[in-house]
Amino acid sequence: MRSALILVVEDHPINRRMLQAQLAAECWQSELVATGAEALLWLTHTRPVAVITDYVLEDMTGVELLHRVRRWEADAPGFPPIPMILYSGMSLEYLQNESRGLDCTAVLTKPISRLQLRQTLAPFLTQAATSESSASALSDSGDSADDLLAELLQFGYQQLICLKLSIKNQQMSETASIAHGLRGAAAVLRQTEISQSAAEIENQSRNNASETLDEACTRLQHALERLALQIKTPRSVMATSTTSR
Repeated sequence: MRSALILVVEDHPINRRMLQAQLAAECWQSELVATGAEALLWLTHTRPVAVITDYVLEDMTGVELLHRVRRWEADAPGFPPIPMILYSGMSLEYLQNESRGLDCTAVLTKPISRLQLRQTLAPFLTQAATSESSASALSDSGDSADDLLAELLQFGYQQLICLKLSIKNQQMSETASIAHGLRGAAAVLRQTEISQSAAEIENQSRNNASETLDEACTRLQHALERLALQIKTPRSVMATSTTSR
């Protein structure tokens, strides 16, 4: 395993595990934190080869984290800037505009492939990938594809319940936030139908199109049910879907 350490800042557990698995498949070590505050604290005692941060974090945006790191580096000169890689399910143009002028090393949109990671991180790593990098990302992480998909499914049903409640209470901002998190997790695992259904709910809630949200939730539920059949989900998880109807 390479000694170079990559800091991953991501508040969603499924996304964290998937990204760590992709990095492990390239024989790169990574440290995982969930918030911008944790990342800033970690950076006070460890210098990584690069930082990969999601745009939407619990306590700040990835751009705000980038700004704070650059300000901290300016106050303590002597080292070259840490490569900062911003990624999100948002559009590439939006992310580029948000990070302009902050020396953002790269901007990537979800889902990120191993090839994208390799091409982005290669300039900062001198050691070539070993033959172990041909192993699958999921097997290196100890998680099977079905394990991650089952976790996504359970998360999806939980979020569906939350979505229906927030829609019922006309809390459109909360609805958009819930749908955004589900969209990103589904995109990372390349579950296009779930991701698109969540994106539809997110967009409609941001536009206050509440009259069509119930239909969008039904489409999301059907997408989750199809995934459940695909991975032969245990009855305990399927029971959760019944409570969301």
